[in-house]
Amino acid sequence: MVRRNPELSFGGLWTFPGGVFEDGDGPAPTAPDEGTENWGHPQLLATAANAAVRETREETALECDTSSLVWFSHWIPPVVGPPKRFATWFFLAPEHRGEIVVDQDENEEARWVQPADALAQSSSGEFPLAIPTWITLDDLRVSQSIPHLVDHCITQGAMQKRTRAFPGKDESVICWPGDAAYEADTPDVPGARDRVRATPRGSVIERIRG
Repeated sequence: MVRRNPELSFGGLWTFPGGVFEDGDGPAPTAPDEGTENWGHPQLLATAANAAVRETREETALECDTSSLVWFSHWIPPVVGPPKRFATWFFLAPEHRGEIVVDQDENEEARWVQPADALAQSSSGEFPLAIPTWITLDDLRVSQSIPHLVDHCITQGAMQKRTRAFPGKDESVICWPGDAAYEADTPDVPGARDRVRATPRGSVIERIRG
């Protein structure tokens, strides 16, 4: 993981290497309809994989092959809330080559870290994370092994994290498909949970299968 330059977007946060599509990565939608866009279309997925390989090389000097990447998840932020919204692909990279050399223009440092350790350090304030990174690390934390994780992604498909937000005075909730609130349009409905609850005292992950 890399720690972003404080002067850039997501400044000071720990993230995975990544960035925006560039012309050489391949074709991409210019004005996608979020409701109908096929985010897993092979051509679009190839563009995202090319961008992931390029950005990883630029930010860390590590080399990955697009053929070895495994699509892990796709994220869309809620319509209300963030000042900028990104459709984001997350990939597993079980194979890589080289030694880390950090691009100091974009990042301050880089670190290999176990998901559970990153989450523990985040809870103490030592490892600040954006919510998509936080949830992704929690998904990685419960995996039995890298081969098991890769097989699960291939057989079950990438997770679709289209986010809904329920702002509140004392507590705000953001959730994803699978949470009972996602379809019910209210955070108070009983049932399954896949959400983050944010209060003035802090934020917690709540994940309960229905």
